[in-house]
Amino acid sequence: MTSTAEMITRAGSRRPRPRWGDGAATGTAGALKEALVGFARRCYPLRYLGLMMICGILMKPSLVDESASLAPLVKALTAVIFLGLVLAHLARRAALSATLTLFILYRLAYLPPTLLGDGDLLNWGYASVAQVSVLMVIELHVGADEDSRRRLLRVLTDLLLLYLMVNAAMILLGISKDAAAGAQFSQPSYLLGIRTRVTDTIFPATMLAFLYDSTSPRRWGWRSVIAVGSGLLQIASLHVATALVGTAIAAITYVVIALRPHGRGLLSMRAVTVGGLVITLLVVVARIHLLFTSLIEGALGKSLTLTGRTDIWDSALPILADSPLLGHGINHEFGRFVPGADGGLWQAHNQYLQIMHDGGLIAVGLFVALLWVASARMDRSSCDPRARAALTSVYAAMSVMAVSEIYIYNMALFILIPFLASRVPELTGGPRAAETGPIDRSAVR
Repeated sequence: MTSTAEMITRAGSRRPRPRWGDGAATGTAGALKEALVGFARRCYPLRYLGLMMICGILMKPSLVDESASLAPLVKALTAVIFLGLVLAHLARRAALSATLTLFILYRLAYLPPTLLGDGDLLNWGYASVAQVSVLMVIELHVGADEDSRRRLLRVLTDLLLLYLMVNAAMILLGISKDAAAGAQFSQPSYLLGIRTRVTDTIFPATMLAFLYDSTSPRRWGWRSVIAVGSGLLQIASLHVATALVGTAIAAITYVVIALRPHGRGLLSMRAVTVGGLVITLLVVVARIHLLFTSLIEGALGKSLTLTGRTDIWDSALPILADSPLLGHGINHEFGRFVPGADGGLWQAHNQYLQIMHDGGLIAVGLFVALLWVASARMDRSSCDPRARAALTSVYAAMSVMAVSEIYIYNMALFILIPFLASRVPELTGGPRAAETGPIDRSAVR
């Protein structure tokens, strides 16, 4: 006779097993979904995406300007973001730092000559709002907790790395648009613009990657590897001689400062600021580069006119002498720097000449004051040696590269260097994190 226990066992064995789609399967699918969502949130929480969207709008790539539908939309969103940032600053009663105050005055210096010279007022207004907004975002995060500061560094780094990777993919796949400027030239344009504009992002992105990694015990993070690797790939692919020179300067400066991390004397950021001015005078005015004919024509494959830049400088100097104090305003007489040109090439191909043209000696003075104040603050700080080396080396490279290029307009990434330098102790937390005890990095990998 069958026992009660056996009957219960047999009854249990005859119960139908759950099939896919039933409760157990649903539970498995739900657990898998929760795991994936949790992983996504740990890798990139929504608060990161919101900040990245704001920074992406304020620092849009050049390709956006070429879209008839995206360009006005981004400009409208920039105005909304600026208004929100102003209200946030007022709500927190945050005082303006010396660097932000100087930058606002520097941008205002362009307004009078732009109005008097019937320049591009809308361009000045939009660029000013976008650039000031980027700095306001940094100011708001500097005064927040450590997690917010690391989030800011991570978002800025990842945004520029994303631009670099997309741009590299376009170069390798041969995807580009034709960028023509009057009758002067026509060359391919990628996500970040023409070949000489791509380097605007490579150096700041590398700097930010090194800054972010300096907050971690790791000496080399994958962000730094991607920044250096993709940057070198694009510089080599596009054959940008200016960027090759900048790369050599940045590498040498980084190694030297890493060996002597205190940043005094010729290794300080103030020395780099003075050096950038001196080199500009020596090359643009005294033409000292003529002493290095074999290097320029042989190793770099360039003419002694530096691809026509000396002709542009010769045309620019008398124009600057017409209004040295105030300048001529933004985009005044488009293309006037090109000898015998029909328009198209508007820039003076030198950062200080362009600033003087647009805002006169007043703008140049405020710009140098901004660089000096930011440099002095970092020189006095006790920031991590790796952060100091990253900032100073990229600053040195771009200061020399600015002899033949301009880095204060396109996405305004050059302004990140002095501004982050002035805030590096707060952003990176001072001495290396590895020396302050174990820290949980699970939320910021």
